[in-house]
Amino acid sequence: MHVEVRYVREDDVEAVADMIARLKTLNEELDPHFKVVDNLEDEARRYARESLASNNVVMLLAYDSDTGEPVGVVRLEFVDRIFYKPRVKAVITDIYVKPRYRRRRVATLLLEKAKEEARRRGAGIIVAVYPANNVIAEMFYEKEGFKTLQVEKYLPL
Repeated sequence: MHVEVRYVREDDVEAVADMIARLKTLNEELDPHFKVVDNLEDEARRYARESLASNNVVMLLAYDSDTGEPVGVVRLEFVDRIFYKPRVKAVITDIYVKPRYRRRRVATLLLEKAKEEARRRGAGIIVAVYPANNVIAEMFYEKEGFKTLQVEKYLPL
């Protein structure tokens, strides 16, 4: 297996939406505060299409170049930090690798390509957002050198 990464295209929407839905379902399994909506697949398709159309979002697809099968995705959102330097931050809102391709450095490859894209677009910092109970994500980002930047607390209303 040889994995390559490219920009997500319109014809990738179904595969990307499937992986996003899997990620959100995993989040729900790890933390009941992340209860998914009943129409998850439809919302994931809408999210993928809107992300493709946005100037502030980039999605990258990892695929098996031997078979063409999509194996992972990362989504970056670019934010202007008007009060801080560096001004532009890239936020990893979603990163997912299909189970049978895990532990093969696919997530690391997606992260490397995401960092390249962030630099290319002028971001001076990259951050990752994920549920607090996702120990898989926590271990991955710590291994990759990420540090805590900000804490988000919630209160149900």
